[in-house]
Amino acid sequence: MPCLPTRGVDDRGADLAAHPGGSLVWRVVLQLEHVTVTPDDVGSFAPGGWPTPRPIVTTLKPVPVFDAELLLPPSLRPWVMDEAGRMPCPPDFVAVAAVVALSSVIGARCAIKPKAKDNWLVVPNLWGGIVGSPSSKKTPATSAALRAMDRLTAAARKDHEAAMADFEAVEMVHEARRDAIHGRVKSAAKGGGKGETEASLESITKELQAHNRGAPAPPILRRYKTNDTTVEKLGELLRDNPAGLLVVRDELVGLIETWDREGREGDRAFFLEAWNGNQGFDTDRIGRGNVHIKNVCVSILGGIQPDRLIRYLEAATRGYANDGMLQRFQLLVYPDPPEWEWRDRTPDAAAARAAMEVFERLANLDPVEVGAAPADDLNKFPYFRFSPAAQEVFIEWSMDLHRERLQGEVDPIVHEHLSKYNKLFPALALIFHLVSGGGAEVDEESARRAAAWCEYLEAHARRCYGLVKDDGRRAAQSLAERLKRGDLQDGFTARDVRRNQWRDLTKDEAIQAALDWLEDEHWVRGEEADAGPRGGRPTRRYRINPAVLLKSKG
Repeated sequence: MPCLPTRGVDDRGADLAAHPGGSLVWRVVLQLEHVTVTPDDVGSFAPGGWPTPRPIVTTLKPVPVFDAELLLPPSLRPWVMDEAGRMPCPPDFVAVAAVVALSSVIGARCAIKPKAKDNWLVVPNLWGGIVGSPSSKKTPATSAALRAMDRLTAAARKDHEAAMADFEAVEMVHEARRDAIHGRVKSAAKGGGKGETEASLESITKELQAHNRGAPAPPILRRYKTNDTTVEKLGELLRDNPAGLLVVRDELVGLIETWDREGREGDRAFFLEAWNGNQGFDTDRIGRGNVHIKNVCVSILGGIQPDRLIRYLEAATRGYANDGMLQRFQLLVYPDPPEWEWRDRTPDAAAARAAMEVFERLANLDPVEVGAAPADDLNKFPYFRFSPAAQEVFIEWSMDLHRERLQGEVDPIVHEHLSKYNKLFPALALIFHLVSGGGAEVDEESARRAAAWCEYLEAHARRCYGLVKDDGRRAAQSLAERLKRGDLQDGFTARDVRRNQWRDLTKDEAIQAALDWLEDEHWVRGEEADAGPRGGRPTRRYRINPAVLLKSKG
């Protein structure tokens, strides 16, 4: 919901409208998904000579409207906009989910060398998160974007069932022959002369060893994604699927928090490594033995509610939980919600088919066939490079990032986030290049599209990190809501607030900032109480605006 326009007597965000009884009512606008919390009407009058309480408005940093023409290849554009338009939900949600899904389908089957001569190699797996309230259709948007991957999963299971049937028949024959050889071993062991028996046993033993080496291997189910798995099981899945997997979670912060549980300290390090997408990994466990993962490559996608993101950001910005984990979610978007309207129209079947064809083609991609240089002793993966024109785009973008944006950035966590765009640009460029059909060199159009995404995503990152840069607004909004509920009595103290340990109101600095804010907006009025017969520091008590008290009493 966009912020309400300012009207009437106040330029601080009050929304004045005619009340059925003839008086004016006002509405407090708070955005926590926009950050807009809308307390009910309190009343424009204020008995006892109090000024009218004014709204407490938290504004989000601006983000650009999603430009499908600029950001999406033609083969994906109609499908993304159709899916988002029919819900309706922000097209950003569907687009980000689709791009992350495509990055996981490509995974570590190929890479890009962003420099013309250097061996720096980037695997195009990406992490993405969509930020919104529980009603913003994060889950339906993700489901729509992953529908093509669900079809790939269903096809892979069907192929695996057919392969298993063939395997079981071959395995039965193999076991029957092995049993026959075992029988001959027993017969030879019971044979005549000692020399003849030993010769026979040696010959049959070699035959048995050769037979065992030719044992049929069970077919491996190709996996594209998982929703809930332990790191140990994920390692086994990656061992069998070295190109990588997509981890999908409805609540991303819940996933990240599981990595902090006692006994799971290694999980966090595993995922930090999996973001790179280009390294092997060995685990050794009692009971499981050694699991060798040729390549650890994981993409992650999920939703985040603003309040849970804020709690995580507060920990990260204070440093004690900042290990660069959140900054790896480079496709992190928090768009403005669209204006809701009733929509009921037939899905665009042609657009859906075109998108499905893209997923199927990339799922069966042979990078060398579409122009990649083959893997060799020095290069772990088949790889692409930029065309000369695309290389110039990347050089220009890199110079702007490092000389202008990073050098001028004063917020440490934003600086860390932007510094990881060194992977984001080439990964996006390679994805769009392959979506458009491939070729020996990543073209200029794909590079410019990647640059546009980086600029678009930077604005969203600043909005997300800006949630914790509110100078006391959120604490004031939380305290205002408590006053409206009647949770504090007239004449309360800061100590009364701290004793309750309400969210955003647990520390003295936050409580005092909230009280100062509410006093400026005429919700409360601070008064110094007498020090008492024993002297000491006077207590500051806060009187509540009668208009707020009337509302809290119904």
